[in-house]
Amino acid sequence: MTQEADSGAGRYRLAAIERLGREVCGLRLECADAAPLFFRSGQFVSVTAPGGLTRSYSMAAPPRADGGVELHVRLQPGGAFSEWLRRQARPGDALWLQGPYGDCVWREDSGVDQAVMLATGTGIAPLRAMLQQGLGAAGRRPVTLYWGGRNADDLYLLEELRAWERERPGFRFEPVLSEPDPGWDGRRGFVQQAAAEDFPCLRTAEVYACGAPAMVDAARRLLTRQRGLPEERFLADAFQPAASAAPSAALMAVSVRAADGGERRLEAPAAGSLMQALAAAGLMRGVCGGQAACGTCLVRVEPDWLPRLPAMERAERRLLAALELSEADEGRCRLACQIALQPCLHGLQIAIPG
Repeated sequence: MTQEADSGAGRYRLAAIERLGREVCGLRLECADAAPLFFRSGQFVSVTAPGGLTRSYSMAAPPRADGGVELHVRLQPGGAFSEWLRRQARPGDALWLQGPYGDCVWREDSGVDQAVMLATGTGIAPLRAMLQQGLGAAGRRPVTLYWGGRNADDLYLLEELRAWERERPGFRFEPVLSEPDPGWDGRRGFVQQAAAEDFPCLRTAEVYACGAPAMVDAARRLLTRQRGLPEERFLADAFQPAASAAPSAALMAVSVRAADGGERRLEAPAAGSLMQALAAAGLMRGVCGGQAACGTCLVRVEPDWLPRLPAMERAERRLLAALELSEADEGRCRLACQIALQPCLHGLQIAIPG
């Protein structure tokens, strides 16, 4: 499956809202169109509520025959989507889903000896979908899940996962708290540290990490550098809001050929990413917030400018390979979220593919 060829949009309706924890709601969505979105366990969608408010959330359960989708949403104090859920959302409300996105998906035939999963907060949602699929597969490999939070209230699926551990051979669940109450008798600290303690060698394993970017970055460094995990077997999707470019930064020019064929010249701050500048101009929106996970900020770079761009990191290379670009576009396309604007790129020439 490719990121773009199989992505689409669908109209859904809100079937139910369930409070899963003190700060987390579960949403059950029903397909309102004839053709529901196809996705893989671990992927995420962009959700647009009435009024145009858009956020991205991972599916918390595998695909269903009726096209239904389950999402977990953390209620952020003062957050626009959170306030809509608290005050206005009602069963029957129409929602628009775009996607799916992300390549941190369950791999049935990876050939590894074991899988290790790391989650913080609602990062448990895509891993829950993977577990529901993977734990029932024939020839399944052992899976150990580490789920972290500040205190026990953050682990809103604690009893469900403990029941899975009792009922499903080969599955081990380790809840980890960084600021536990005095009565907590489980693991303390951070999930990546707990995994490193339990697995001194991960050369024949794979790791799935979902949650806070700080955890994902720390886990990648620790497990690849000190536990021998091959870099290509660290699969992660970390999401964070795109930061605004500094308004005091010097301005630079970017020439853009839009998807409709029109030419535009942008004056953008020489700070932040190219994706942020294009989004501010209404030419694109980066669904994943700059984590090289969705492919919605793909741009075609004029050949003279390619050598001047920063070298690609592994996540960008992997996603571009998954997009299966045309022969004409191979070697010319980059992710705008990975191009940092700076004065030396003044006059950059790009095109936005149709």
